[in-house]
Amino acid sequence: DTVLSKTEVNWRNNYALLKAYIEEHGHLPNKKRVENRGLLNWWKYNRRLLKNGKLDENRTLLITNLGNMRKVHC
Repeated sequence: DTVLSKTEVNWRNNYALLKAYIEEHGHLPNKKRVENRGLLNWWKYNRRLLKNGKLDENRTLLITNLGNMRKVHC
C-alpha cells in the first residue's frame, strides 16, 4: 500500500472536484462566484506549472484532459 502525501491527496481531491464541475456544467467555474474561486485558482496554478514545464507527466495528462473536457461555446 502506497501512502499518499497530504499534498497528493489534496491535488487528487481538487482534480476530482473540478472534473465533476466540468462534467456537470461543461466549463470552468465562474470567477465571479466566490464558492468556486478556489477550484478556478487551482486550475490556473496548475496550468501555469504546465506551461513552465513544472508538472510531472501524470498531472500534465490529467490537466490537459480537463482542458479538453470543456465544451466550446459559440
